[in-house]
Amino acid sequence: MELVVIVLNKIDLLDEMLSQFMKFKIQGATVIDSSGMGHLISNQFPMFSMFAELGEEREANSKTIFTVVKDEDERKEVLSVVESVCGKLEEPDTAIFFSVPVNFTKGLRKDGE
Repeated sequence: MELVVIVLNKIDLLDEMLSQFMKFKIQGATVIDSSGMGHLISNQFPMFSMFAELGEEREANSKTIFTVVKDEDERKEVLSVVESVCGKLEEPDTAIFFSVPVNFTKGLRKDGE
């Protein structure tokens, strides 16, 4: 199993992302509000505003989505959904996608429960 983490910079795409998750039966996602370091630093210490994108009005917040997948195939499916909504993740201000191994879980529902 793997924990997939998606940091969605374009928060206006969240509803579409979750709709696509449902369409492809990707279940059990958790969404939390998050903020990037550059925005936090520039808001608290204006002298460090060089870390934030200047001249652009952007939301200071992002959404971070967590979901546990059973294998590499399911991770690839989630990535495909994310890229279908956000476009190429290599482009700036889209999303960040990564996964880490999960060694133990308790409380996750299995299909059909």
